[in-house]
Amino acid sequence: MTSIITTYQQRITAKPYVPSTTHGRATLGANVVPNKLFIIFLLSDHDAGVQFLKDMGLIPDSMVCCKCGSQMSWCVDTGVKGGY
Repeated sequence: MTSIITTYQQRITAKPYVPSTTHGRATLGANVVPNKLFIIFLLSDHDAGVQFLKDMGLIPDSMVCCKCGSQMSWCVDTGVKGGY
């Protein structure tokens, strides 16, 4: 889990609009514990936010369709709400 958070922290701080510190505090909390600012910047990039949630195991990578029973995986679909 720590390596996932560290990876996303590096991605976030590479964005031109994200400061490395804010009011003297790092955008990542102490001991690699994400703080509110980390989450806000992460979720401002929709695709990165969804991927982070999948990587952390908070949403599944795939699931079984309740209508036809086939395996479904995430894919971009701009025609639906949420884009996936």
